[in-house]
Formats: sequence, C-alpha cells, structure tokens
Amino acid sequence: MYLTNGRVFAVLAAVFACVSRSEAFTINVPPSQQPMVSVSSIQAQLPNSTPSSSLNLPSQSELLQKASSFSTINLAAAAPVTAVAPATATPTAKPATAVASTAGVSITGVNFDGLEKTTEADEYVVISNGSKAPMDVSGYYVYVATTGTPGPTFTFPKSSTIKPGASVRVYTNEIHKETGGYSYGSGKAIWNNRGGLAVMKDSKGKKVCEFKYTPSA
Repeated sequence: MYLTNGRVFAVLAAVFACVSRSEAFTINVPPSQQPMVSVSSIQAQLPNSTPSSSLNLPSQSELLQKASSFSTINLAAAAPVTAVAPATATPTAKPATAVASTAGVSITGVNFDGLEKTTEADEYVVISNGSKAPMDVSGYYVYVATTGTPGPTFTFPKSSTIKPGASVRVYTNEIHKETGGYSYGSGKAIWNNRGGLAVMKDSKGKKVCEFKYTPSA
C-alpha cells in the first residue's frame, strides 16, 4: 500500500531534517496505513525527486569538527594587553637653606664730633649685623652724602665679615683693631657737625641702607 502525495511530502521533510541518520530507515505511520515504508519505495513514487545522496549534507563528523573549531580561541589574534605602570609619587622638594640678606647689615650710628682738634681723626661710623648669620661685607662701601653727592668713601677689603649681632667702626683716621681696624685714612674731618647723611651700598652698587644724623640739642 502506498502513501498519498501529502503524506509523502511530510515524510520527505522529516528525512531531510535528519542529517545524522542513515539513508535506509523506517517511519511509523498511522495504523490504518502500511506499518513500514522504505525510502526506496518513496523515491520510486517521486520520479522527479532528488536522491538523498545528491543533497551534499554534512556528515556528523564534519559537524563535530566545525563545532570544535568555534570553541577554540585564537590567542595570537587577540588584542595585546598593555600593562599599566603604577603611579610614581612625586618627591617633596626640600626647603632651601636660609641665607642672611643684606638687610641684616646696616649703619647704626655716626660719631660726627671727634675729640681730636682740627682733624677730628676719632670720628667714626658704626656698621652692625642684626641677623643671626655672619655677613660677608667684602666690597661694600660707605660714603658721606651730606651734600647730595658721594663724598669721602670707605670700601671694605676682601674677606671682611661681621659676626651675628656684632658691630664694627670705620674711623676717620685712626686704627682700632678691637672694633675691626677700619679707617677712611682722611687727614681732616669728614662728618659735618651740623648733621648729614651716611649711605652704604653693596659690592654691586645696590643701596643697602642710609643713616641720617643730626646734632643733639
């Protein structure tokens, strides 16, 4: 007994969906029909149908091979991972060593009225270091500016240093080693007894300070 055309197409669809099965197998049909139907008999009823061998369906082993290839990760094609170096802490700069400024050196007095008659060689100007560090005053110079222009000038020689809190004197024409041993070497008085101005500059010509004096009442 043969299947109707509708049932034949239904059977063929089931056959094509079963890739891993053999070409010769049996299909259960309703009890009213032939219990066993072969594929070859179905093909005999369909002269224009294509044999199952011409469908070029992949075998079970080929399907497994393709599936295994999808599960393999190509590490060579993977994007390279760039290592990130840890942040380096910026070292804290150490504070600079404090250096005494020229503001620590100043003129602190002028003895303008000497006891020596005529020459007043014992006149002097006082230079003090008010800082807490020794001050190198080499090249510094002190001059009389009573008339508005530089007058008699004394320049500290090389390696002249004033200790912290100490003072030196620059005499008009005397040498006193206990107060520094400095002198203008002038044969006459240089500080006006009616008042005047003393100016000190550093070795580069920058004004350090000035000192204005007046006669006492």
